[in-house]
Amino acid sequence: MLDFVTGDAMNALPAVVVLAAVLAGQTGLKAPAGFRFPTGTDYSGDWAAFRAQIPVPFHVTADFNGDGRADEAWLLLADAAPGWVLVVFLASPTGTHRVIQLQAESKEDVHRYGIMRADPGRYETACGKGFWTCEADEPAVLSLKLPALQFFVYESASAIFWWDRATGRFRRTWISD
Repeated sequence: MLDFVTGDAMNALPAVVVLAAVLAGQTGLKAPAGFRFPTGTDYSGDWAAFRAQIPVPFHVTADFNGDGRADEAWLLLADAAPGWVLVVFLASPTGTHRVIQLQAESKEDVHRYGIMRADPGRYETACGKGFWTCEADEPAVLSLKLPALQFFVYESASAIFWWDRATGRFRRTWISD
């Protein structure tokens, strides 16, 4: 929903950020205790430097688990900075959300990190590219059947969090180191 950026994206960005915050409230999303949703005033560091390429680096909406409902992923900021957490709000038929924590940091600046949608398709993984030897449960090529969440450090490492239907959980696969 918020991955649209066409034309003059910079003029639309404040509206997108406000829309993201409004949508979080309208869908009944509540940040876990000690965390908050980012706002337009939180753009600094890499979020500000790469704003033209990735206008909203802290929010992705997609049906991650294939149940036909829109789920939301957020990089939430700790009330006591510099901590942050990456969470997915999985939608349910009743309108409630199951909160799943994928990553948390207490000392790293969140502005070094971003998230974006990974579309279904084939992705060569870090071990498949030869960065290290693939472990038994680590594929050389990740074949996504559902949208997933790409989590990255700007100009550095990248991983994909994807829904494993067999286990009913997210798995992380490194795409680059």
